[in-house]
Amino acid sequence: MTSTPGPSKGKGRALPNVPTVEQLSNLELPMEAMPEQRDTVPATNAVNTIFLISGTADNVPWTGYYALLDGARLAVTNIYGVWFEIRRRDTGFEAHHLVREGLSLIDAPLKGIDYARLRATGEPLTQAPSRAVTPAIQMATITDPAAGPWGPAQTPKDQPRKATGWVMPPLGDYDLDEEEHVFSSTTNRPP
Repeated sequence: MTSTPGPSKGKGRALPNVPTVEQLSNLELPMEAMPEQRDTVPATNAVNTIFLISGTADNVPWTGYYALLDGARLAVTNIYGVWFEIRRRDTGFEAHHLVREGLSLIDAPLKGIDYARLRATGEPLTQAPSRAVTPAIQMATITDPAAGPWGPAQTPKDQPRKATGWVMPPLGDYDLDEEEHVFSSTTNRPP
């Protein structure tokens, strides 16, 4: 939801239904949000953000705006001229709090936005963002033995399975020349 029409990096767009001042003053977090599908936020308000497209070498989970925080990409969106941090939920996306002040993103809020209400209803910031496990990666929960210095003891069948990445060959005596499997040396692990 781009806030205001005007000169932009992209083609710009106007809001289809501009809320009233009263509706804007009643906004609360978390609220439903949608990442921009095109680079439409005016360049003067998109400072310190980058518009990235999913499925490219940038390797982002969805198309939209991102800001860098401690080397991690933080998904952000501009709703009614205000920058919010967003996240994916079961059936869509939600804005869960205002962007962190340290990101120095520039707001151009529509008349009626109540920052005090948004801060009060937003989720508290407790730690820097981390890369969340994507839905394609499934990790097994291990509850058996106590953890040693390298984590809990695991047998090969107990090890977490990933949808992509390096696959450990089965343990035992076998001849690699006779195997028809190809193993990848890439991984999808958080930094």
